[in-house]
Amino acid sequence: MSSRKPPPPFQLVTGDRYNLTLGCIFAFVFASLKDQKLIDLHPFVKWSMNAYTNWNLAFIALRVLLRQSQWDPFLLTNSIGILLGFRTAFCQGLDDNMRKKIKKLGFPLPRKVFVMADHLCHTMPPIALLAALVHRRQRVPAMNSVYAFILSTWFSFRQSAQLDASDLYVPHPWKRAWLGIVTGALTTPSLVDALIDGKRRKLLLCIGALIAPWLMAKLDPNLRRTYNFENRLKEANEASAAAERRRGESKVRRGGNQSGGKGSTGAPGGGGGARDCSDLRRVQSEAAVVVDRHVPATP
Repeated sequence: MSSRKPPPPFQLVTGDRYNLTLGCIFAFVFASLKDQKLIDLHPFVKWSMNAYTNWNLAFIALRVLLRQSQWDPFLLTNSIGILLGFRTAFCQGLDDNMRKKIKKLGFPLPRKVFVMADHLCHTMPPIALLAALVHRRQRVPAMNSVYAFILSTWFSFRQSAQLDASDLYVPHPWKRAWLGIVTGALTTPSLVDALIDGKRRKLLLCIGALIAPWLMAKLDPNLRRTYNFENRLKEANEASAAAERRRGESKVRRGGNQSGGKGSTGAPGGGGGARDCSDLRRVQSEAAVVVDRHVPATP
């Protein structure tokens, strides 16, 4: 009798015992959605399809739908990295800037609902996957940490052309976030081994390693002030750019109106340009106030 394991369901390439080909095709499809223009999607939906947490949730949904249980070690490694990266990057209440960004995308959430959704997307997947693997006494090969690094870095460069994903999300301590991601991915195999073998000392060491990046960020006295300031400055710059776009559109409309006659106000093109200039000055003034409040004067 052969001791070889049966191939996974929906195996696309003979010999691909982990069905990596299916995963690569799925990742390619998600990556291509970044620039799709065939369907006019809601801004929040479009943004959500370009968020790494939702990529991970989509992979988990595909695993359940197509019974790809061989992906569980990788999904756990990736999920713990995401959890630790998010908690480290958005500690000290910085996650509320993310909630405000989602509100601007047309999907307002009360703080309590946002926190519940946060735990549903970031906390529950690693807990469920960890419980399943420990129950089956299935260990996590260290190679899964490498796979998690490959996917997460490829995602970051695909979406933002850099490791700093502040433009995709909101300003955050991205180096600390990556420290959390790397620590989580590297510690996951040892964490599963410690739980399966019942080694309490090893388990405590793993837990200590996992919370270290979050704890260092949590105790940073300047982190909250620094990144709240950067977020407000980014919002002011975005509003300024939007005002510039409106000015350009107003000039185009004014040119069209001039060819056909004066506007209803008696002046060519009406008063849209003046309003846009006023909006731009207001935004620039707000940005200057923010800078004055947070940047100390030079002696």
